[in-house]
Amino acid sequence: MTRQTDSETTEQTPGGSASPLVSAVITTYNRPSYLERAVHSVLDQTYDSIELVVVDDHSDTPASETLSGIDLSGLSAVQCLRHEENQGANAARNTGIDAASGEYLAFLDDDDRWVPEKIERQVEAFFDAPADVGAVYTGLKSDKGDGFSDSIPPVVEGNLTEALLCENVVGSLSVFMVRTDLATEVRLDERFPCWADLEWYINLSRHAEFRRIPEPLVIYDSGSHNRLTADIEKKQAGYDLFVEEFTPLAKELDCYRKMRGWAAYRLGKSAYHRGFYGRARRYLTLAVVMYPFEPQFFKLFGASLGGRPIHKTVRFVKS
Repeated sequence: MTRQTDSETTEQTPGGSASPLVSAVITTYNRPSYLERAVHSVLDQTYDSIELVVVDDHSDTPASETLSGIDLSGLSAVQCLRHEENQGANAARNTGIDAASGEYLAFLDDDDRWVPEKIERQVEAFFDAPADVGAVYTGLKSDKGDGFSDSIPPVVEGNLTEALLCENVVGSLSVFMVRTDLATEVRLDERFPCWADLEWYINLSRHAEFRRIPEPLVIYDSGSHNRLTADIEKKQAGYDLFVEEFTPLAKELDCYRKMRGWAAYRLGKSAYHRGFYGRARRYLTLAVVMYPFEPQFFKLFGASLGGRPIHKTVRFVKS
């Protein structure tokens, strides 16, 4: 791995009070224009004490070249790291964790961007929270090209770990800020080609409390290319690993059937939207059998029975 760094690490002290350094970790692969936009959203933050850590997972055009045309002098520190070979998103994220020197760490996918107040609001939430809070997350705006839609994380009643075993109630990594010491202790599992964020949230939730900010402070580009979620075989592999890893915990928490139902639903939904109707029916059937208390399981299962003609009709009506 090659490393380019700017060793300026002086923390800013707005208002006369020390501001903890936040490491903004952007992982990137072959999306230089998206990377530029993401970096500018870091530069536009209203919070001053930010270290930028860019991890280039062996892009054709090195990220250092992309960053060379951007004035980064307003940041407290800058690191640009490059893998000597492509290792995958989760390995790049762990590289970012290892390199981060801030008290808090915030991930940003290269095709997402932050609204200016995002980091400031999360640091304030940490200051206002009890000492056992290890992570703060926000809502997001989906950029659909012809408009935006807001997604606010739900209020979770009861056990967050149990809720996460069934649904990703937090969202993408771009909405997430975590204490760096906690991220160093609990690593992202590099075996997961997808669902790694959910796997990580579950394991983190067993070590610390989370807090939510019910505002859309991240802009998610739903039309960007090369998203991990586009590959159904990676979804299948993520599903298999997820079920294998969390079956013992789900049984311990007495939510095994619910966990299996939701996992099957997520895979079935992905298969349906990508035209794998046989696989969709198989996993949506499993979802209904394992947990027949969610109306949306039945709704999508019924749609999957119609295959491509019904799917095309539904998409036409929605458009």
